Amino acid sequence: MKISKVDKVSDYVLNAIENLIPQLSSTSKIPTRTDLETIVNSNSTYLFIAEEDNNILGTLTLVFNKIPTGEKAWIEDVVVDKLARGKGVGKSLTQFAINYAISNGVTKIDLTSSPERVAANKLYQKLGFKKRTTNVYRYIAN
Repeated sequence: MKISKVDKVSDYVLNAIENLIPQLSSTSKIPTRTDLETIVNSNSTYLFIAEEDNNILGTLTLVFNKIPTGEKAWIEDVVVDKLARGKGVGKSLTQFAINYAISNGVTKIDLTSSPERVAANKLYQKLGFKKRTTNVYRYIAN
């Protein structure tokens, strides 16, 4: 399996994202090519893919935040194709993102995971993430 940072949005990447995002969230809008190009061309957001045998098996987004208390990174939208689950794809993607963030000077990496995603939560804990005692709030504008 190969993990890499997406530098250009090809039809190959776009098609994979169109397949993967509904597996992550049934309510999220599928990103357009323009949406993905905005991510790929950003100086603070990175899209990683896991590939094997010319198939994209999963994706992860890493977001850097420069704030007054330092620089942090957030791991977002980790999704592994249902046919590739249990093969270490999520672990490989997450470890790659951790290494990438650390190599860029980040020492604090956060993520959120729904409690019902039992396997994902176990994975994150095995990789060294600690559950925080904080409230996460979301405001949804109409």
